[in-house]
Amino acid sequence: MKRHFTYFSKRLLLIIYGIEVLIHFTIKDIMYPINILFYVSAPLLLIIGSLVMSILFFKKKKVFYVLIMCFLSLLFYWRVYYYKTTSIEKSTDVYNTVLFWNIGRNGDTPFKIIMREIENVSPEFVGLVEADAITNEHLKEFRNKFPNYQIQKLDGGMLAIVKGKIDVIRYHCESDFYKFNVIDFNIKNQKKSILIADINAVPFDNRTSSLDMVYRLAKENNCSFIMGDFNTPYESIYFNQFRQDLRSFRNVANGFTATWPYGIPLLEIDQIWSSKNNTPISLKKVYYNTSDHALLIGSYQTITR
Repeated sequence: MKRHFTYFSKRLLLIIYGIEVLIHFTIKDIMYPINILFYVSAPLLLIIGSLVMSILFFKKKKVFYVLIMCFLSLLFYWRVYYYKTTSIEKSTDVYNTVLFWNIGRNGDTPFKIIMREIENVSPEFVGLVEADAITNEHLKEFRNKFPNYQIQKLDGGMLAIVKGKIDVIRYHCESDFYKFNVIDFNIKNQKKSILIADINAVPFDNRTSSLDMVYRLAKENNCSFIMGDFNTPYESIYFNQFRQDLRSFRNVANGFTATWPYGIPLLEIDQIWSSKNNTPISLKKVYYNTSDHALLIGSYQTITR
């Protein structure tokens, strides 16, 4: 009886694993509750799962060989699709940068890191989420050190830093689903808009309304960039409109494109998108142990007509 139960359990695990592979590559997060299973079908987890299943079915040679082929195929797919190599040196033209980071509700250390990054790359715009711990003293210190930048705390625990002048800020929020700010600013007499988003991390939520709202208002406000912690993998069907009408910096990333959790290439939930008026050149991902999210630095060129 015990032996029969063990064999039944292994077959059940194999069926569940097969469903996870099917969901990741075909069904995706099209409906609830499939969206929950989609989030746990990240390629790295599927690769680990294929190894575990191979061990469990080692004595069933036909199944074992299929699982080994599955492992090799997933490994190849993961390496090709999620690992990018882009060198900014290939472009000799002038480029600008934007920076995004979920600082994880920490204050002093992330603030010092941001100050250092601004000294190093001189970004046009910096967007931070979960920045509640940034204090007025931090803002004062920043203004003293970088008088050519404007820094401002935003609703929703966000913060914006502009190498120019902030004109208008519009905050949108539905507490159980999303919050984001649209910022109009002026850099060298050029007017631009940018959207900073923070989407609810609860996996049970349907992302349709949240990402539709972000996309719609970004288009209405002619945003040059959309950046945020979307808590939604890049492969999600809810990014279909983004992929059709915008440019993703993930296509010019360096290293694995995943941004969460700290140091592990699991999910690509922090993203920077650009309007088609800009050409992304490079996306640099940097980890600091003060946050479980990667810091993103996107370099781009503006298309002149």
